[in-house]
Amino acid sequence: MGKSGVITKKDTGKDNEAYHDIITLLKIYRSVNWRMQVKIGQVKRRFQAEYGSDVDEFLNQIYEAGMDLNEDAANIRGRVEVISSSNKFLRLIDESVELMRRYHPQGEKFYWVIYYTYLSAYKPENVSEILDNLEPHFPKIPRINRATYFRWRNEALKALRGILWGYEDESRELLQHFQEAWTEDEK
Repeated sequence: MGKSGVITKKDTGKDNEAYHDIITLLKIYRSVNWRMQVKIGQVKRRFQAEYGSDVDEFLNQIYEAGMDLNEDAANIRGRVEVISSSNKFLRLIDESVELMRRYHPQGEKFYWVIYYTYLSAYKPENVSEILDNLEPHFPKIPRINRATYFRWRNEALKALRGILWGYEDESRELLQHFQEAWTEDEK
């Protein structure tokens, strides 16, 4: 049943560890998301300057006319495709988190833990700051204990891991894409 995301034998190989490392994936989410927003803005501004229209509007017109952007001077097509692909991967993570939030019995709690720990635009300095952010979402709990936070976080990661690895091919592609993008940006 390996194709469905269920591991049938213990594999301690490096590929398997990377494939199932949801913490690494979520740790780079903020950086990838931020870089994507910057790149999308740059491409949109360049399109507006060079073609006088919005990139989405331009591509729709090209495709509706049956034209193909095979060789453009600025290699805009390649950039747009890379951005589109990366955006799909980010949406896969967002949709998985939202699915967990909506349908898991503790989804709302898990959502806020994952959100403040990994997904929010602002990266908290420490666990205390995450706990401060969580407090308004749990008014019946005067102060969330650190041990409770870590337990909730581990349970949330386990739930999210189950959702993401259910999309085996997309998940493998997603992690590979982020690893390549991350190492490329570090050069």
